Amino acid sequence: MDNHLTPALEDYLEIILRLTEENGKATITEIASRLGIAKPSANQAIHHLRADGLVTQDRYGPVYLTETGRQKAEQVWHRHLIIRRYLQNVLKLSAAVAERDACMMEHVISTETLAAMLKTLDSKNKFP
Repeated sequence: MDNHLTPALEDYLEIILRLTEENGKATITEIASRLGIAKPSANQAIHHLRADGLVTQDRYGPVYLTETGRQKAEQVWHRHLIIRRYLQNVLKLSAAVAERDACMMEHVISTETLAAMLKTLDSKNKFP
């Protein structure tokens, strides 16, 4: 398995996680639609994720996360949520800007910076 996924492949995992939580499954059509890409591009990415053991898919069937894939997707989504919350609650950015920036930052942020953001958010919750 590839220990370092590209930001694009992390986005696929995140979308598959969210679709599965919303609909119980993720299809190539839904994945492509959410990412604003063509279905052949989504198929190619799913092929890579399957090869890495992060998703399963029967021919023409829905895409499901493996346990390892789910863990990785949850890590990406968790980073996204922390960053978005920080941008909105601490920096007072609009929801749209916070969402857009969190999508980009979630792939490159260090563990140290993420921990500092979370610490700031926790202290803000204790002292409104």
